[in-house]
Amino acid sequence: MSATAEPSRQSPTVPRVVVLLSAYNGRRFIDEQLDSILGQLPPEGRLILRDDGSSDGTADHVEARHDPRVSVIRGSNLGFSRSFLTLVAEAPREADMVMFSDQDDVWMPDKIERAWAHLRPLAEGPALYGSAQMLVDERLRPLGSTRPWPRGPSLHSALTENIITGCTAAFNQPALHLLQRAGVPQAVHLHDWWVYLVISAFGRVVWDERPTILYRQHGQNQIGHGAGWWGRHLGVIRALRRSDWVGILLFQIHSLVRHYGDQLPQHVRELVTRYFELRTDYALPRWRLIFSLRRWRQGPAWDVALRLLLLVHRLRIWPPRSRRL
Repeated sequence: MSATAEPSRQSPTVPRVVVLLSAYNGRRFIDEQLDSILGQLPPEGRLILRDDGSSDGTADHVEARHDPRVSVIRGSNLGFSRSFLTLVAEAPREADMVMFSDQDDVWMPDKIERAWAHLRPLAEGPALYGSAQMLVDERLRPLGSTRPWPRGPSLHSALTENIITGCTAAFNQPALHLLQRAGVPQAVHLHDWWVYLVISAFGRVVWDERPTILYRQHGQNQIGHGAGWWGRHLGVIRALRRSDWVGILLFQIHSLVRHYGDQLPQHVRELVTRYFELRTDYALPRWRLIFSLRRWRQGPAWDVALRLLLLVHRLRIWPPRSRRL
């Protein structure tokens, strides 16, 4: 039995659902999102919104709805990722299922039901659910659904890329307790990738090819997806230009070992140490990773790009920057 599993745990038919929503200047679209969530929230469900230092009255607007199921936490501006991780750290431990929500999307009517149907059979250990998205414009006009990942979720995938878009993610109670053991890691830059990595190391990840949200694309997206093949890849390129993507990867792997250490399953620790050299403050890719015949990423072109970026870091041409949020 996994050290993170609860013995003989029974999954309820109707789960206690906690939705975590981080908002920043989200007043324009947030009512549509809240309506789509609250309309399907089970009787004991809760929505916890953390306002990340908004200046447009988002928190006041949400509180004015006077919905007892909604709690508003007013906070300073931490950035979307650290704000979400703060919500995870403070989430009620008795929740059967925790779900992430962005402020500007719209949930399809059966999103909670579909997520629980996938997670309920996996209650003995940490489990994570993610799904495809229906891309829409500002007025919710369809642009097309995201394409399926050809190789699906795996630990190898989680080490080198993220395929679980945070606004679709849901995880069970053992996964919540597992994530809370690490608190809010200072070196983690992307909350959804971190959740995917940690739960891949200890448990199960399931992927739903059916879209469960209307994923609104507009100029204020923190991380947009883009419509179609070009949209997806241009979004990735823009993200690479904005940030030290390989540095994010390497600091995150270092954080995994730092926060979970000897608790990691042996095969996970052996995999990490085989392909990454762990320094005091960060990880460094080993040569066997760069020249490995194993396919790490979902697409071959992106696998080649991964090797080139790792090579640049290995040669110290572009050393990873200190990662503090």
